[in-house]
Amino acid sequence: MKIKNKTKWIAYTALMTALTAVSTLVIQIPSIEGGYTNLSDAIIFLTALMMDPVAAMVAGGLGTFLADVIVYPTTMFVSLAAHGIEGLIVGLLIRFLPNGKGKIKYAITSAYMLVGGLIMMTIYFFAKAYWYGTMASALISLWRNALQVGISIVIAHLLYHPLKLRNLMEHSQIYEDPLGDGNAQTDNGGDGI
Repeated sequence: MKIKNKTKWIAYTALMTALTAVSTLVIQIPSIEGGYTNLSDAIIFLTALMMDPVAAMVAGGLGTFLADVIVYPTTMFVSLAAHGIEGLIVGLLIRFLPNGKGKIKYAITSAYMLVGGLIMMTIYFFAKAYWYGTMASALISLWRNALQVGISIVIAHLLYHPLKLRNLMEHSQIYEDPLGDGNAQTDNGGDGI
């Protein structure tokens, strides 16, 4: 995927980074073992669907880092790595989606998001178990992170498809080959995924 308009790419990436930070800050469910559940992963997944792996990595890593600087500085560097890698992995995997659309494509996309989420959960688990928490608190936080990823996958699909965000990205002309699939679709009812 080749960037055609770098200024627009920077602007969209900055917007998605800000949305990631806001989704991390605004919707918080505190946890008894420290930390909190939020919807940052939904915006990271949206960025991976709409843009490219680097944009998803920047939005995920930097967005959650900035939110943690304000709310929970203990984890800011863990968030930078965990969510940055999550965005990068999901963005890379999405580039390998098969052509067409339908339930199978939704399932594959969800599986790719789940892979990114599992990587993020693993990073947080080891950081909490060996750096800023205990093994018990790390085990307890796994269910919270799993819930966060699951809800975020659903929200990403609910926002991406009905709002036709794929069409928005194609019309923005950020990339020479929209979404890098060589198969740009702008049909009236389709969303490409």
